Amino acid sequence: MSIKQILFGLIFSLCIQLAAQDTHYWTHDFGNRTALLSGAILGETSDNTMVYYNPGALGFLTENSISVNATAYNTENIKIYNAAGQKATLKSNQLGSVPLFAGGMINLKNSKWKLGYGFMTPIDFNFKGIARVDGDFDIIDNTESPGDEELVGETSLTTKASDILFALGAGRIINDHLSFGFTNLFYVRSSNYQRNYSSYVFLNDANNTLVASKLTQHVQYYNIRYALKLGLTYKKDKLNLGLTLTTPSLNIGGNGTVASDIVATNVKINSGDRISGIATDRQSELKTTYKSPFSIAGGINYDFTRSSLGIAAQYFAGIDEYTIMNPVADTYVRPDNLAPNITSDTFLSTPVSATSVFNVAIGYEYELNSKYSILASMRNNMSSFDPSVKENKGIVTHLSSWNIVHFVSGVIINRENSSLSLGLLYALASTQNYHQNGNLSNPDEINILEGATNITDAKYNSLGFLLGYTYHFKKFR
Repeated sequence: MSIKQILFGLIFSLCIQLAAQDTHYWTHDFGNRTALLSGAILGETSDNTMVYYNPGALGFLTENSISVNATAYNTENIKIYNAAGQKATLKSNQLGSVPLFAGGMINLKNSKWKLGYGFMTPIDFNFKGIARVDGDFDIIDNTESPGDEELVGETSLTTKASDILFALGAGRIINDHLSFGFTNLFYVRSSNYQRNYSSYVFLNDANNTLVASKLTQHVQYYNIRYALKLGLTYKKDKLNLGLTLTTPSLNIGGNGTVASDIVATNVKINSGDRISGIATDRQSELKTTYKSPFSIAGGINYDFTRSSLGIAAQYFAGIDEYTIMNPVADTYVRPDNLAPNITSDTFLSTPVSATSVFNVAIGYEYELNSKYSILASMRNNMSSFDPSVKENKGIVTHLSSWNIVHFVSGVIINRENSSLSLGLLYALASTQNYHQNGNLSNPDEINILEGATNITDAKYNSLGFLLGYTYHFKKFR
């Protein structure tokens, strides 16, 4: 094996890694009542959240209202067992608030047309975890270093990803039973990803020679994209039906920075001498691309005497692999005579892809009296994470590959011109098929940083409190 091949493999092993959770499309629901029903309102014509869920229902709205202070206060816990080897577990515990929806309706002179708007946060995710291994392992050939060597290794991951969405939609009533509409969806995405890794081994020789490897990776970017949602609503007596189509997103633009630094000290190549070198590059002001998939959704809502039941389902198409940023080919390994043909464009690329997803929600509401209603709902939230993307040599900035189940319950308190929503939200997920970020428990001489990666377990849970307020203005003319 040549020096170039071994260095290429060393760099490649460092760049296969963990990343950030933004692989779920139904993480949050928007609006006071809608959030308590887990979004199972596609056939309804209830409030201004329809500007996002189904603009076809806007034509049927009769009130000009504004929803404010719809916020979920939640704690989110993620545990990835043995993420970097035996007993090296990555844990993240985050406490914060997520603004779910703020929006309203605009009165128009034409009574057949209704115009709505809304600000939402579909994704707001933080992860911060660290794992450490300190022990003795048989790493170096005994002819050079008899017995086990002392290894000190540590890996850390910090990531933040968010989407802010502005929706502007219009709906028009066709007749007493049918209405159609459309919504312009403008997304502003921001992401900040940081991974650090270090591994130190001391040889059992006269000088206690240090063999070390360090890795730092950083990805930061923002992106603006646009999608169009079309909606249709049919209502007759107690039955309501809804159908929506959302186009794949159109990239508007953005920029970002990507950087990677790898340091290898006294690494032995084959049977030759130990060498030291670095692989480093940083590129900024790179153009960005981020994609949302085509989706189709349908729902049915039925009103009983004092209660209502809703079911909604949505299919999200897959997305073929692409890169968020495209760095240019530049010198990566130094001294450059170690591997002159290895350039930074491969290892600084940011590949992403998505598998297709099918989600279902069911919600139930019971009216105790004219002032109080109780609500309960549940939904699945499948991950679109594509495991094949982890085979790339670049930096993968997505993390969650587990499928989540959400449970929600709460109450709505109605007043003459307003309503207050209170609720509890709980979500959980687990998987036994999570790919390790690396393995410090089984390092070897060629790949002193990590041993062979394995499949491990991961768990996720979230507990939140929903507080929402809606004020109802006068009726539309």
